[in-house]
Amino acid sequence: MPTLDQVEKQVEQLTPADKKELLRWLEDLLEDDLEFTDEFKTKIERAERDISQGRGRIVKP
Repeated sequence: MPTLDQVEKQVEQLTPADKKELLRWLEDLLEDDLEFTDEFKTKIERAERDISQGRGRIVKP
């Protein structure tokens, strides 16, 4: 198995299009590894309830 350093050197040699494709692939791979914690799910559910009851707030940059 190649080391991270070896992989990095190989990635540097890719074309810009191949680097973008690699990025998309890595994002998909990492996204699949993410798990929602119970705490995060609870916060999302609370936010959905607040919004549906008109208790949302608008944040302007």
